[in-house]
Amino acid sequence: MERFDSLLEKDISDYKGEYASIIHQAPALYRMMTRMLDDRTLPSKISPLVIAAIAYFILPEDVIPEDKFGPVGYLDDIYLCAFVAQEVAKEFGSPDILVRNWDGKVSVVDLIKEILDREQDLIGDKKDRIMQYIGYDQLETS
Repeated sequence: MERFDSLLEKDISDYKGEYASIIHQAPALYRMMTRMLDDRTLPSKISPLVIAAIAYFILPEDVIPEDKFGPVGYLDDIYLCAFVAQEVAKEFGSPDILVRNWDGKVSVVDLIKEILDREQDLIGDKKDRIMQYIGYDQLETS
């Protein structure tokens, strides 16, 4: 059975559209989330949020479905990973846990900031729907 991140890499490999620089980071974001689950320093109260981000990536029918929108359909998954990464860094007290579990070719701290700064451009008014989809109000750690 092929790993999800490998399938993801194949799915986005030919994408050269407007969001290419962000979409091509999707496999590394997914791997970072899965690696953080194995990181013993991950605060246990935030692990359900990390699990939700991983599950959201795998679900075929989410708020912006890949089947309908192609690689652009990963923007909601990517946004959620960035949001969760920010929450993990806040709970951890620094971005060190993100950096330690990151294998991407760009700075994870800069990438997370770019994604979150571009929320409106990337997902429009869909943040509340995404958060509702994962049951964020039930997972809140604050």
